[in-house]
Order: sequence, then structure tokens, then C-alpha cells
Amino acid sequence: MLKRFIKPDTVPSIISGLINGIILIVIAMALSALIFTGPLSDYLSQGIGILLFGFLVYALFSAFTASYPININTPQDIPVAIIALIATTIMATSGKDWSPESTFQFIFVTIALTSIMVGIFFFILGSLKLGKLVRFIPYPVVGGFLAGTGWLIIKFAFIMTAGMELSITNASSLLGASTLMQWFPGFLFGAVMLIASRTFTHYLLIPGIIALGISLFYGIMFLNGYSFQGLESGGLLLGPFPDGGLFQGSPIKYLSGFKWSVFQSQLPAIGTMMLLNAISVLFNYSGLELIIKKDLDLDRELKVTGLGNVLGGLLGVPPGHLALGGASLAYSIGARSRLSTIIVALLCGFALFFGSKVLSVFPRIILGGLLFNLGLSFIVDWLILTWNRVPKNDYIIISLIFLIIGSVGFLEGVVTGLMASVVLFVISYSKVETIKHQLSGRTFHSNVNRSEKLKSLLDSAGDQILILPLQGYLFFGSANRLLEYVKGYLKSEDGNKLKYLIFDLRQVTGVDSSTINSFNKLQILATMDGFKVLFCSFTPKIANQFDLEGLFDDKNEESFLTFEDLDHGMEWCEEQIIARSLNDSNQDEDETQWFESRFSDVLPYFESETIIEHTKIIKQGTNPRGLYFIKSGRVTVELDSKMDKKIRLKSMGAGTIVGEVSLYLKTQATASVVTDEVCDLYFLSHENFEKLNVEAPERAAELHTYVIKLLSDRLAKSNATIHALMQ
Repeated sequence: MLKRFIKPDTVPSIISGLINGIILIVIAMALSALIFTGPLSDYLSQGIGILLFGFLVYALFSAFTASYPININTPQDIPVAIIALIATTIMATSGKDWSPESTFQFIFVTIALTSIMVGIFFFILGSLKLGKLVRFIPYPVVGGFLAGTGWLIIKFAFIMTAGMELSITNASSLLGASTLMQWFPGFLFGAVMLIASRTFTHYLLIPGIIALGISLFYGIMFLNGYSFQGLESGGLLLGPFPDGGLFQGSPIKYLSGFKWSVFQSQLPAIGTMMLLNAISVLFNYSGLELIIKKDLDLDRELKVTGLGNVLGGLLGVPPGHLALGGASLAYSIGARSRLSTIIVALLCGFALFFGSKVLSVFPRIILGGLLFNLGLSFIVDWLILTWNRVPKNDYIIISLIFLIIGSVGFLEGVVTGLMASVVLFVISYSKVETIKHQLSGRTFHSNVNRSEKLKSLLDSAGDQILILPLQGYLFFGSANRLLEYVKGYLKSEDGNKLKYLIFDLRQVTGVDSSTINSFNKLQILATMDGFKVLFCSFTPKIANQFDLEGLFDDKNEESFLTFEDLDHGMEWCEEQIIARSLNDSNQDEDETQWFESRFSDVLPYFESETIIEHTKIIKQGTNPRGLYFIKSGRVTVELDSKMDKKIRLKSMGAGTIVGEVSLYLKTQATASVVTDEVCDLYFLSHENFEKLNVEAPERAAELHTYVIKLLSDRLAKSNATIHALMQ
């Protein structure tokens, strides 16, 4: 009967709920001690009440809204640490003449407003599906911030235990015998807890260490003659607290006297905290996915977490989100239901409304030790262990932020880290090779098929053409390196022959305005050294930007040319070389006469045809009709792609053949062939091709050899291009 009501995970859920609840109550005391210290130390009990109420609110909210049953949201240390920093800043500046009560009321309302702002920010991020964008914050900036946060927490721990801040001026006082005994045991306790938690993973370890620490404290104190009243009057315990519960109610009652101008001055720190809190919640959910082996909707989690923070803010509790440690603890014990979260809420509620007397017996030195442990954890994870985990440039940024936060201020450290990250990124990105390949007219040709004589001519003049396919984003750093590369090439032996410099911008994602300056300098070089610069494959955005900057105005039109793609740009260069090198206008006739004399006895098998322009003599996807020899005119081999887009594969003139591949393989045509102008053709049909093989096999073999030579030549050119691309 009992098994019908108790599920397999009931006992693990109860155990994990009790352990998490006890830990969270202790954490509430530790976090509240961050804010309510120094002049606000008299309000520590109220601070504990605010934190406990926060744990209660978020636990109840998680129990009803969590996407995974053991998810539990809690107030987080990062926003609490920043709120503590705000409190310290205000008490040292605009609020130095305020009464402790006025300062407490201001901080209470600030906590509420901060939670509401965080909640709205989270909800907007989730609604716009921008959760992943937060991950673009540079990792070193996050690491430096967290390491600096650890330093701030340690400073608060010194204030709580020794009554003074950790600084160079206070070093001698902190090392005095009496002061040393105030903070060193707490520091030792925190260090032992840190080492133990990194060495062992049992779920009872942390509660056991806390219980042992409290027992040792009371044992040592009682053996030295201290009574409970003596410990309490000596300030060694958290108490005495006022009778009754710790619930503080809503901060709305303090709004009438709230100093809005002072709050506005803290918005930069709050804004930074909002961003880092968003990163933290996404990191935590990513970690939870690995633990539970289940994908979660990050945008949905951001929206739900945002609503929870708005609710928490209205009730006066600090910002909160998923507590990865609590969720992983519950999962490792075996909890799989919301019962674990409900028990956490019950324990926090009991401590909040009935447990102030119980909390008053908690040793202050143990609470200081928990703060030391928390601060040391941040420093170990983000300053020490990152040495072998990140590149040294990133580690320098982490260390820089840590030092500036510790010596100057929190916001200054984050801003400096962002600026340093940007500078290092610019330097690193400028070293990325903008030039993807270096090609020449020898290793790369247009898709225009030419006669043997013209091919030989273009090969001999190939060094006149330099082709530089570019990639990535062109900005002042990479554009200047590109200009220096061209200058260096012009000084080389091949640079003396340069007549045409071709930039292929097909893989360029964008340019900045400073790039135009580098290209203007290039125009001066082109004029002085007598070469032309061709820009191919412009995107509309880059073309418009170049036009607006006047790169292709009248003064540059003789040096700078534009083409729709690299193929057409290369064709133009080849035509210029041919026109400058050949005076014989009957080149096409020479190729035709050579073919007619070489295969005169085979010509009877060919049919002579005259085809008008824009006629598709071969259609992609159809069975082959035969082979065409071009006597005069020009045809284009094109590929039909999606959305009626035509891709030019080859442009072929007199002395070339088309249709041979489909004829020999007896397959459907893989591309279409269209006449660009009126063409005179020799046509060898499939039937006459078979007839030639039977009736004149020796002459057919010579024709086959001729075709194979043409195909081999194309293959050799392709191999040369591939070899150049692999250099």
C-alpha cells in the first residue's frame, strides 16, 4: 500500500530538498553579509530576511514554472556583490551623511528596482529570441569580471571578520596578533572548504564541514571559558536578532523618500550586472543540459526567469536565476520531482518567519569563512586555473581586469577589459590572411576555350596577370596589409611584368571606410607602374559603398575596372593580351583551315550548318545529337541552375568542339550550348560518328586522338589551377 503513494524518487527528493534548504539558509546569511556590513551591520538581520524571502519566492516560482522538475531559481552572488558595491560606493559618497536607516531603505528599494530591471531585460531577450547573442561577450571579460568579483567578496569578508578593509595601508594592522586571530581562522575555514570541495564530491560534504566548523568553534570557545552570553556580547555571533521573524514586507513603503538621482548614477553598474547576469543564466542552463542530457529552450527559460525576477522585484528580493549547483546536487542524489524544490521553500519559509533565534547562534567567523570560500572559488576558477585554459593574450586581459577592479573600481575594470579585447581582436584579425590564394595567368584561365596558338600565347604572357581572391572583412588593418603585399610584389621579378591586377571579392563579407583609402593609394601605384586593377564579384552593398566613396569616379576609370565575376574579368585581360600581341585578324580562319586540311577525308561525314545567334544547339538534360566543330562565331556553355539562373561554364570560339563528352559517354547533356552570334559549324551526328568508326577506323582514331588532346589540355589547365590553389 505504501509503495502506491511513495514514488522511487520521493526519498531522494526529500533528502536533496533538506540539504539544499540548509545550504541556502547559510548562503542567505553569507550573501546578506556582503551588503549589510560596516555602517549597515545593524541591519544584518533585515538583510538575512530579504535574502531568505528571496529564496522562498524563487523556490515557489520554480516549483510551478520550471521546465525540468529539479530546476530551482535562487538569488545569485553576482548581482548581490554588485549591489554590495553600490551600497559601499553610496556610503562613501553621496550617502555619507545619511542615517543608517535611510541607507537601509535606499538599498532595499534599489534591490527591488534592480530585480525588476533584470526581469524586464531577460524577458525582452527571450521574446526577441536573442538568448544566444549574450554569448558573444568576450570570454576574457567575463573571466576578469568574475575574478574581480571574487576579490571584492574577499574584501567584504575582511570587513566582516576583522572590521577593516583589505588594502596596502591596512596590511600592518591586519597582520597584528589580535586582528590576525579575527580573520585568519575564517580564512583557513574557507580555504579548507575550497580544497575539500575540489577533492571530494559527496553531497554531504559541505553541510558536514559547516556543522564541524560550528562544533569546533563552540568547543574551542567553551574550553577557553567563554559563555554563550559572552560570545554574543563580544560580537562573535550573528545575534542578537530582534524577536519574531525576519520578514521585512514590501519596499513600496519606502518609495516616497527614495533618492532617484542617486539611483540613476548607479545605472552603469546595474547595466553591466544585467548583461553579466544574462550570461550567467545561459551558462548555467547550458551546464544543466549536459547534466540532465536534455535540450532546453534558452529563450523560453529567459522569459520565465524574467517574469520571476519581476515578481521578485515587486516583493523586494534580489535578482535570481537557475542555481546550477542546487539542481546538479538534487539530480546526483536521485531527485526527479518538484518535491525537492517544495521542501527548500518550506525550510526557507520556516527560517524566515520563525527562525531568527536559531540564526543568532551562527558564529560570525564561520559566516566570514563562507565568504572567504566564495571569493577564493572565484579567484581560483577564473584567475589561477585559466592560466592553462586560455591563450596568454586572453589571460593578460583577465589579469588586467582583476587588477583594475581591485585597485580602481569595478566599472573601470570591465570597460578597460572590453577595450583591451577590442584592441587584441583588431590586432589578431588584421593578421588573418585576407588573400585566400595567389594565382596568375599561367595557372588560371577564363572559361573561354581558345585555339592552340592562342593558348600558347596566353601561357607565355601569363605573368602579366596577378589574381588575388580575397576573403573575410576588409578593414584598416587587413586593407593596409593587402596594400603592402601588392607593393612587395611589384618589387619582385614577376612584379615587373604585371599589367593586370585582379581582385575577386566574392568571399568578402564587408569593408570599412578606411579600406577606400588603401585602394586610393593603390590607384596611385597603378598609374605610376602602368597596370590596371580589376574588381570582380561585387556584392551590391560593397559596390554601393565604393561608389559613394568615389572609388570609380572619372579620375580612376582608366586604372580601376569592374566586372560581374572573375571569369569575365579574366576574359577581358586575355582579350587585351591577344589584341596587343596579334595583328592577324584571320586567326579564326587559320584554325578552320587547319582542321579542314587535317581531316579533309573525314569532312564528308560532317554536315555544314549555319546557326543564328541565341540558338540552343545542345539542351541540358537531353540525349546527345552529336559533336560540333566551330568554324566561326562563338558559343557559350551554360549550366541551368535554380530560379532560372544561368552559370557560364565555357565560352568557345573557332577551332574548338562541343558535345564530345555526351557523345563519347552516351549520356544526357550536362549543360546547354547557346550561340552568342551567327555561327558556322561542322556537325557530326551520332549516326555518322558510328559510321565513321566502321568505314574509316584509322581516320576515326586520328579524330579521337584530336579530341582526347583537347580534353587532356583542359584537364592539365584544371590541374594547374588546383595546384596553385593548394599552395
